[in-house]
Amino acid sequence: MTPKAWNWRLWTGFACSLLALFGYFLLFEITRTAFWISLLLCIVAVILLIGGLRRAYSAPEAYRGKIAGPILATLSLLVIALFGFGLYMMKRAYPVAQNAPHVGQKAPEFLLTDSNGGAVKLAELLSAPLPGTSAGAAAPRGVLLVFYRGYW
Repeated sequence: MTPKAWNWRLWTGFACSLLALFGYFLLFEITRTAFWISLLLCIVAVILLIGGLRRAYSAPEAYRGKIAGPILATLSLLVIALFGFGLYMMKRAYPVAQNAPHVGQKAPEFLLTDSNGGAVKLAELLSAPLPGTSAGAAAPRGVLLVFYRGYW
């Protein structure tokens, strides 16, 4: 009786599903923008698990995995389902900005702090000429504000 070969696809698929979940929360905990990497890992995990299960049941005399295969596949599918449900619920957890201005609509008056700690009003930005232009230059017709995460 020859020893059965190790069914690496099952274990690699299970590892990919765990890596997809934990990689999303540990590696990208600040930005959460690279969810597509975890999605790709989930797809690879499913493909490997299907291949491993097919190999375990089509050639049980050659490959191991008839017992561990369904267990690992079930655990992996639970992890992937938990990950998908978490992403779905996370998107729904953000409140809807019902009073936010739409594109082209005039923004309400506001006051922000600049990088030097000074207060800047929207009216000041719209009435002052752009820096680097002559004193008689016309005031700008609009203002582009860029908000980004930063820890100063």
